[in-house]
Amino acid sequence: MAESASASAQSSARSTSSTLDDLALQACDDADTLNDVMRAYAALRKLVDTSALNDSEELTPSRTELSALLGVLNDALTARIDTVNGATSAVREALRQNVDSTQ
Repeated sequence: MAESASASAQSSARSTSSTLDDLALQACDDADTLNDVMRAYAALRKLVDTSALNDSEELTPSRTELSALLGVLNDALTARIDTVNGATSAVREALRQNVDSTQ
């Protein structure tokens, strides 16, 4: 009986460790995606910053187009932030459960 309980605890620990690894990997992937969105914002800022324009360059997007682009970027960034928050919350919960099960 004790061996069965020990095997069950080890299996649970491996499962929690695997879940933590998956969640940590997901959080890293989400952080990379956030970096992509931030690069998009930086590119947009360069488009809008008229002081950086050379005489040969022309800013052609309309304000409506730029507003739409910002809206899309804001939605994407919000979605990514929500995903990162969800992953980190799941990691915290898994860690809490792991600590509770070892006590």
